[in-house]
Order: sequence, then C-alpha cells, then structure tokens
Amino acid sequence: MTVDQMWVESWSPEYGSSSEVDDGLAPSEEEVDLYVETADWRALSPEPSSSPLVAFIDGVDRVDARAFVGHSMSTAPGLFGSVAAGAVVVDGRARFEACEVQRWSVFGDGVAPRVRPFSAAITYRGRSIPGTRPEELRYELQKARSDLEEDLARRLARGGMLVIADGPLRVREPVNLVGYIKSHQKTYLSPGHAPVALGLTPGERTPIFSFGRIRPRYSWYTRIAPAPHQHPWAAIARCEVSTTVELRRAIGLADVVTHHLPRFASRGFWDTRAPQNLVPIASLERKLWSLLGNRELVMRRIRSGVMAGGRADG
Repeated sequence: MTVDQMWVESWSPEYGSSSEVDDGLAPSEEEVDLYVETADWRALSPEPSSSPLVAFIDGVDRVDARAFVGHSMSTAPGLFGSVAAGAVVVDGRARFEACEVQRWSVFGDGVAPRVRPFSAAITYRGRSIPGTRPEELRYELQKARSDLEEDLARRLARGGMLVIADGPLRVREPVNLVGYIKSHQKTYLSPGHAPVALGLTPGERTPIFSFGRIRPRYSWYTRIAPAPHQHPWAAIARCEVSTTVELRRAIGLADVVTHHLPRFASRGFWDTRAPQNLVPIASLERKLWSLLGNRELVMRRIRSGVMAGGRADG
C-alpha cells in the first residue's frame, strides 16, 4: 500500500478507535435507502433555532467480582456487577437528573442462587442465563444497563424533552428521542455519497437516509467540530431516530440536533475522546462511575459477605 498521508487519532487508545478502519469503513449489510429526504445529495445547513430543553442519556456497567456456585464436582460460573444510568438536562443550565444504580448477580447454567444483602447499600438482584461463557454473563449485565437506559430515555421523552441517548437507538416510539453514535464500525453510504459526509463543516448534516429491517431508523451524519490533521471521519457523528416518527418530524429533529450539537463538543485537553464524546455525556459518565463506588471496596464487601454466609441457596 502506498502511504500518502498519516493521521494520529486524538482518542486515548484504551477506548478503542473512533473509526474501525481497514481499507476504509466496511459497508453496512443493511439495505439502505439514501433518498428518503431528497434526491439532491449535498450538505445541508439547518436554519438557526432556539435552544431546546434537552436531556443527554448514558449508562455504565462494571463487573465487581467473578463468582462460582455449586460444589466441588460441579460449579456454575457467575458474576456480581453494577450498572448505572442517568441524564444531564440542559435548559440554559446543566444539571444531573434521575441517576440510578442497580446491582445484579448473574449466574449461568440456569442457576439462580438467592444472594442476601451484603450491606444496606450493596444489594444484588439475581439474573440467570442458560449459557456459561464469560461473554454471555457479561452480555446479560450489559443488557441490564441497556434496559435501565431505555426506561429513562422513554420516560423523559414521553415528558416532552428532546432526548439524546449515547449509542444506537433501541426504543421504537414516536417521541423526540435521538440516538447519538460517536464511533464508526461501518458506513451506510456508497462510495459516491461518502464524500458529502466527509466534507461537512460543523453544523452541517447529510440528507436523511433509512435502514434497518428489525429496527427501522432514519439516520444522518453531522460534523460537530473541526478536526484538522485527524482521520477524515474524526468529529463526524451519526444520529438516528425511529421511523415511527413521521419523516417531517424526523427532519425537524435532525435540523435542531445538527444546529446545536457543536456547542456540546468536547475538547482534547479535557476529554480523551474529544470531540465526539459530548461534554454532557462525558460529565455524566464520571458522575455515574463515582456512584458505583470504589471497586476494591465493593469486591471486599462481596467476598466477606459470601464467606460469612451471604448467599442463600435458590
């Protein structure tokens, strides 16, 4: 391969990459309709609009301890994990709202042991799965986090807020709920359409397109900040709304979000995933991690609780 140019990504390496690039982004396997909004595929600049009442949603999850249950000849694997979700509501000022922590014990092989509270503040509810692989246990914990995020997003959106949820959209309701995808593993654009996204300036977006057989969505790309000397997809985010929303309303949401997102873009000196990791979301993540408590202390409480008979057979 001939090297014409080199970029160093601004994201800290422990977060992976903002673009999973091989020889360009892999094309999506979804059937994409690029001409939902217009046949004139060019950068769009929304008209200025007043600041909406907006809630940014995110969640975190953590494995507190690995565990096994059974007897010496037969054991079932499990884990103790914590999840949290919350919102930053912006209405001229920013405030944390509806932050909640849940703790779950997840065991495989269909085993569902009852776990007594380890303390007044550390109580684990039980979940059981048929599988036994570590990634299956981890997925179940992540599902608990997703459920918590979705419930919160649905509740705030039904209350009339514009909700921007970090990550792909899962809620299928005709509400003002926008999924915000800050990293790219694939592209939904053809080679002839991708240059429009790559050429966006802050506050511009592509026309809306649609895809998704199981979860049909309207989607668009937008640039939230300049990104000189970085990979071409840096500072470009993809947003999506459910197709249960009327197209005219989806276009309105796309315009409002595109116009206002740049003012929430983070800076490299403050956030190692700048600029795509929006300031309210980054602040919320830090708040939620603090609510989970110190991992070593939580693990110590779990171990001492189990040794003292904190588990009851289910």
